[in-house]
Amino acid sequence: MTWFITGLLSTSLSHRKYCLPHRLPRSILPGFRTCHSFILQSSTRASGKESATLFTMHNLLHDFAKEFLNSFTYCLAINYHGKPDEKYDSNLRAMRCVGCRELEITGDLFSRNKGLRVLELTESSVLKLPYSIWQLKHLGYLKISEFSGLVTLPESLGDLTNLLHIDLSGCSGLLNLPKSFGKLIRLVHVNLSGCSGLAALPESFEDLVNLLHINLSGCHRLSEILEVLRKLDKLVHLDLSFWSCFEGIGKCLAGLTNLEHLNLSNPCCHLAQHRSHLQELKDAVAKLTKLRYLNLSMCLNPIFYHHKSQDESLQFITDCVKGISSIEHLDLSHNTFLFGLPESLGDLNRLHTLNLSGCIRLKKVAAMKSLKFLSLWNCQGLESCSFVVWVDEDAPYISTNIVQLEGVSCQELQISCLENVRSRVEAQRIKLVEKQKLQKLKLSWTLDSHRSVEDSALLGELVPPHTVQCLEVNGYSGTCLPEYFGDLTSLQELKIVSCKQLKSLPDTMQKLTGLKDLCIFDCPELEKWCQVEENKKMLAHIPNKNYEEPASTSRQEIEEDDRSGNEVEAA
Repeated sequence: MTWFITGLLSTSLSHRKYCLPHRLPRSILPGFRTCHSFILQSSTRASGKESATLFTMHNLLHDFAKEFLNSFTYCLAINYHGKPDEKYDSNLRAMRCVGCRELEITGDLFSRNKGLRVLELTESSVLKLPYSIWQLKHLGYLKISEFSGLVTLPESLGDLTNLLHIDLSGCSGLLNLPKSFGKLIRLVHVNLSGCSGLAALPESFEDLVNLLHINLSGCHRLSEILEVLRKLDKLVHLDLSFWSCFEGIGKCLAGLTNLEHLNLSNPCCHLAQHRSHLQELKDAVAKLTKLRYLNLSMCLNPIFYHHKSQDESLQFITDCVKGISSIEHLDLSHNTFLFGLPESLGDLNRLHTLNLSGCIRLKKVAAMKSLKFLSLWNCQGLESCSFVVWVDEDAPYISTNIVQLEGVSCQELQISCLENVRSRVEAQRIKLVEKQKLQKLKLSWTLDSHRSVEDSALLGELVPPHTVQCLEVNGYSGTCLPEYFGDLTSLQELKIVSCKQLKSLPDTMQKLTGLKDLCIFDCPELEKWCQVEENKKMLAHIPNKNYEEPASTSRQEIEEDDRSGNEVEAA
């Protein structure tokens, strides 16, 4: 945003097409306008809570910015003492003072800097801001953050009619906004997060019809905002985290049909009346058809706790997501009374990120073909997980999502599309051998697909724990199995399916005295090996041997597995 305000990005770029840097760059230059070729889109990736479009600065622009690095157009002061140096005169366009506890904030502090476009002041206990701020008519970006002593703002705030972005986050003592706030009609971004003392928004707030982004996180004293928000129908981003249980929230959201980002995490309390307010969400969210990011972390606990059955909770989630087919990032983390996920989640073809961390009672996670990022951290009750390996093309070094299994502990684990794994190190990182709860394991490769790592090398790194009782290897293209198979002393059932190049079983198979069932299907070379008399003797201790179609892995299931892998690869 600050690049746009200071002219580093031209106004013709869409608000969703340029990067919004959290920290102001040192290379901000006054009045410099670039053509589109100077800022080049490099990638789009999911990171942390939301997706971001990343851009690369053209070398020419970068070199030009460096030339002005030491000029007096930009001032960065950290833990500032005294007043800003007088060398920063009317040419100054951007100023950041981080840690203003020692800054001498006098009325005329900014009287020499009337050309400022960007002003950021953080961390101070002053009770009043200098009047010279309200004379900065060219300001496009104003951040006054963590001013704990600030109680009110003057009506002259409304004179800053060029403001596009205002950030008052962390001003916990702020009780109200001036009526003139509604005059800031060019505003597209308002951040009031952490303004916990704010009791109401002025009626004039509804005049800010160009607003695209509002952050009201932690503003739990706010009341009567329903009508104000409903009129801001251009909103794309809304953060109501830490207080999303107010009455009428369903009606409020239902009219914001342009929303793409919605954060309702961590409702402030679990009172009976607040549960009824949250019940309205399922119908409202379903109408937000453009939604791409939805955060319901902890939000559903008050509802799920009082549901009489798991089916009732599953239906609630189904009703929430039935209309949001554009969703890309869904956060259901820390909903501790969530026992399962509805099958309808698998129909969300654009969903690439699902956060389930801290869902301690969650029992099962089925395979979802589109998922690239799945967080299952601290899912203590997890019994079954189906995981599809994806290639992360946007990572600095191309890698896959298999490393996300490092913190997963469950009784049954299926890993498919293993052909996508890019290195043996990735396989080592999931520490499969340390998953002592694991009893049933299925490892699958897609037939006739490209491999970055030889199957034999990869399988050698995927050493199961000694607790595994059932093991299936599907689509493996190696000619032999690792010797560690003989160390799986708890193994009772072994399935080998569609391993067309596999020629033999390891000699250590004789050590598997507890093995009761051996199923081999669609492995022509291995089936021949099993018919040799000498090899029959080596397998004689296994009571049940089946070289036909296995009962639980039918030809149809194998073909479906293959198609699933091919669809994932194509996507």
